[in-house]
Amino acid sequence: MLQRDMDTVCVRLLQLLLVTVVSSQNENEVLKQTLTTISKSEIDNAVSNLTETKQDLTTSAPSTSPPHSTAAFSCPGNQVKGEGGNCSCPEGFSLKDTEECQDVNECDRMEPGPCGFHANCTNMPGSYLCHCFRGFLKGPGGCEDIDECALAAVTGLQACGGGATCKNTLGSFSCACPVGHVLALDGKTCVDVDECSFEERCRREFGNVCVNTEGSYRCECITGFKEDSSACIGGYCLGYKVCTDADECSEIPDVCAGEGVCQNTLGSYKCVCQQGYRGNGTHCEDVNECMSGDHGCDVHARCGNVIGSYFCQCHQGYVGDGQSCFDVDECTLQNGGCAHTCTNQIGSYSCSCNSGYTLTETLHNCADVDECAQSNVCDQTCSNTLGSFSCSCQQGYQLHIDSHTCVDIDECELENAGCSHECRNTPGGYTCHCPAPLLLGRDNSTCVNVSSCALRNGGCDHSCSMGPEGHVQCSCKAGWELESDARTCRDIDECVLFGGGCEQVCVNLPGGFNCSCKEGYEPRTDQPNKCQPVCEIPCLNSGVCVAPDTCDCPAGYPGSGCSAMCSPPCAHGGTCMRWNMCHCPEGWTGQGCHTAMCSLPCANGGRCVSPDVCQCPSDYTGPQCLTAMCTPPCQNEGRCVDINKCSCTGGWQGTRCQIEPVRCLKGCQNGGVCVGVNRCRCPAGFVGTFCENAVMTPCVPPCQHGGTCSPHNICSCPHGTNGGRCEKLICPVMTMVVSTTRGVRKPTRESYMDRCGPLGVHLCTKYRINQARVYLQAYRVGYKIQCPEKGG
Repeated sequence: MLQRDMDTVCVRLLQLLLVTVVSSQNENEVLKQTLTTISKSEIDNAVSNLTETKQDLTTSAPSTSPPHSTAAFSCPGNQVKGEGGNCSCPEGFSLKDTEECQDVNECDRMEPGPCGFHANCTNMPGSYLCHCFRGFLKGPGGCEDIDECALAAVTGLQACGGGATCKNTLGSFSCACPVGHVLALDGKTCVDVDECSFEERCRREFGNVCVNTEGSYRCECITGFKEDSSACIGGYCLGYKVCTDADECSEIPDVCAGEGVCQNTLGSYKCVCQQGYRGNGTHCEDVNECMSGDHGCDVHARCGNVIGSYFCQCHQGYVGDGQSCFDVDECTLQNGGCAHTCTNQIGSYSCSCNSGYTLTETLHNCADVDECAQSNVCDQTCSNTLGSFSCSCQQGYQLHIDSHTCVDIDECELENAGCSHECRNTPGGYTCHCPAPLLLGRDNSTCVNVSSCALRNGGCDHSCSMGPEGHVQCSCKAGWELESDARTCRDIDECVLFGGGCEQVCVNLPGGFNCSCKEGYEPRTDQPNKCQPVCEIPCLNSGVCVAPDTCDCPAGYPGSGCSAMCSPPCAHGGTCMRWNMCHCPEGWTGQGCHTAMCSLPCANGGRCVSPDVCQCPSDYTGPQCLTAMCTPPCQNEGRCVDINKCSCTGGWQGTRCQIEPVRCLKGCQNGGVCVGVNRCRCPAGFVGTFCENAVMTPCVPPCQHGGTCSPHNICSCPHGTNGGRCEKLICPVMTMVVSTTRGVRKPTRESYMDRCGPLGVHLCTKYRINQARVYLQAYRVGYKIQCPEKGG
């Protein structure tokens, strides 16, 4: 009987639970085969309904009130008559006084009371009512805990969702989450804990980065690093890795395409230009170190730029590697080639000669100086010697102690120089003189009597003749007269006596005279003693020269030299023919040839300014000012048809045909918009006249294993690779040895022939350090993807 009642209660409990759940869910939701998560409040409500239902079924005592007897024999107060006719209080009441029965409050009993620890006790007249707490159900032993987790499993519902585990508690239940999760705010579902956001576990200083996973996390190497080894100590791994920088330059040999070279950085890489170049690593250009001054050449060296580098060469007279140059002492080697003295100088040397020698054009050899060729070296005779000279004197002189001056010897002081009578010293000699009437004999020393004209012309200056008595008689030539000594002839000054008969100037001459003219005059050809005026500019047009540079001109020719005069003067090459009459060249006319002539008249207010040349007003142009002008000019092949009026072609518009038509013959591609004549506005990523070319920007990250970068950051992978960046090799990688040559510069000493000397007349052997390019054979290890040949 009792077992049947419990079964009935369970069935009723499940029915009420389903009814309660169905009432709180959408229609027919409980009938679905999949598990449904319900909230804690729904389970609590269901359990509460079950508790109240069962409580109604199992009250602890009938709820009765003591009746008031109305019989003939009645018990006093509210007592009832029991068996044997005795009056007593009913169950649940106690006698208060002698007559009244008072309700007993069973709920005031000591703990746990009639209902136990897990129920509320409500007193009722003559009885009490037990209400189980939420989460408890009335059972044989009182209010018993409901296992909500088991109940949810039986009903197919879920007390906890989102991976949470249900754990029954006294009067309730709780949801617990696995490691790496925490309960959400609803207390039912689990959310993942992002360990990377609040706790440093991966040791960033070792190159790690924390990556959150569902319920956990993992440590990975950051981009640009690779795992070197696991962080393990004695077999115990700490959970993080030891990451080292990945050398992209060695792993991806062609990562820097073009002229750049790869430079590894911590966690990344960058493309830079080689030394001697500048640029952004993709496009590099040679740096001219010599122009920028960024070189190490010595100040005594020449800097020469080469592609990617430079070289230094010491100047002539210096030796060294170009970085450091030192002066060469040329005098230590065969005296520098100097004939006499070699003097070393900074970067050079010079030759000098001893006194009495001079440096030749070769600047090395010495030639004797001919001091005698110079003036005032010796008084009389100079004799040149090698490196010097000597002075000597003529007969009658002796050399002074200064070795340059000649001093006259006074021969008369020594025995009268052999003269019989008078001795007269002369520079460099002497003469003997005789008193009158004696003459110097043939020996030039003795005085003898004059007896004939045979001895020294008888002592006469001009003519000697013998007189009748055998005496010598002297006479003079015409224009001379005999002196009182009857021997000497004296010139007669004709100009003093009678003016020589000259019209202007008389010039006396020995034995005669000559007539000359004043300045501005010249002797006449027909009468040499007469003078006539001289006109530098000849008198033309029958004019007569009447005074120096003065012409007596006929009427109509008042100009210089009796030339015609025109006022204003004849211009533009015209010729003045007579007074104010010009002969004008072709194309000119008018007074003074100032008016130009145009064969075709100038139109539109133009003015003829030179032969067949019109000066047009501002609005016209052309040879005859017939062409209208547009200012500013018509553009885009427009034609000016009137003053400031353009006729446009090809669809151009505007006052100056400056508005471009919108017309693209081929049509803009790739979403471009036509904005002018064959001119498109291209969207981002495309260029070209019609937007036909995609912008080829480097792929980031770069394509690997020989992949080529296509538009939109997409890599085109070669055969044997795949992946977004061609990073996956589906064919084996083979090692190969690549032979290459590397050009280097090596300083070499070379000799060459060059002209030397002051005028470059000699050939000398010179030396210089030159940079020669040599090529070295080198090998490097390369890699290539070796895929099997495709069949068929």
